[in-house]
Amino acid sequence: MGRPSTVIAVPTFRRPERLRHLLDTLARLKGIEDAMLLVADNDDVGREGVAVAGAAAANGFPAPIAIITVPEPGLTHVRNAIVEQALRYPTMRRLAMIDDDEWPGPEWLAQLILVQRNTGAGVVAGPVEPRFVEDAPGWAMQTLVFRPEQRREGLTDMLYAANNLLVERRALEAIERPWFDPAFNLSGGEDMDFLTRLRVAGVTFAWAPSAVVYESVGPERARKSWVLRRMWRIGITDIMAARKRRTGALGRLALTARSLALLGLRTLLLPTMAWQVERRLDIAGQWVKSAGRLYALAGGSDAIYAAAADDGTQRSRS
Repeated sequence: MGRPSTVIAVPTFRRPERLRHLLDTLARLKGIEDAMLLVADNDDVGREGVAVAGAAAANGFPAPIAIITVPEPGLTHVRNAIVEQALRYPTMRRLAMIDDDEWPGPEWLAQLILVQRNTGAGVVAGPVEPRFVEDAPGWAMQTLVFRPEQRREGLTDMLYAANNLLVERRALEAIERPWFDPAFNLSGGEDMDFLTRLRVAGVTFAWAPSAVVYESVGPERARKSWVLRRMWRIGITDIMAARKRRTGALGRLALTARSLALLGLRTLLLPTMAWQVERRLDIAGQWVKSAGRLYALAGGSDAIYAAAADDGTQRSRS
């Protein structure tokens, strides 16, 4: 395996064609020669990810490839296995994360590393731009679910997702195992919880606007109903993560008061949908998210999503 300082990690589950496309683009990545690839297949029965990664290695991939299988279903288990494996490499200084339905721009890794060096941040993230398999719906950019984040380069207060992320070894060592809480295995939101814990531990964050990753969006997700369902789930997982830090009766009271205030504000904004046509889905989505927060505080869970995860269809998405 040599002495790689950067490990590029890819969790995968039954997406052989998308994984193959990702590996093809990674092979042309600037700086890949100084890194290694770690592919973690969450399907130890079909093992399609193992086959694709093995074929790439046999065909002369320009960097070493390590392949592991993770039999326990769920993205938290895969991400934890990735971190554990990466930390076994004594020369590993940084872990870059990208999902199997994405692919990077040619400067992706170089830009993440450059911003990390310039800022000294423990974690660096970049934008994710959607690429629709079919024609993009006209409302696609009305929702933050598909609209890429726009921030200035440099230090930033908070990050929210792990599908375009560079994490320094010292940041991984700043928090206790498991890095990704299994409580989020069937709900998603494990990446936000992970990043929140890093922030509490004093790890600094930065944004690299030129470290672009592209995400494939199939027709099953290019629907308003899917977007609203996603916003509902975000509201639930927001509360799941917040309740880990705001414990006891006072913490619950504070979360309830804030959630009620947010729902009240979002309700007052609903009539603006009549004339803010370009923001209708955003306004509706924020209301649904606020309702999801209260649902979670009342003891509800994301049962529909959990049911889907039980049959394996959601293992590879956070």
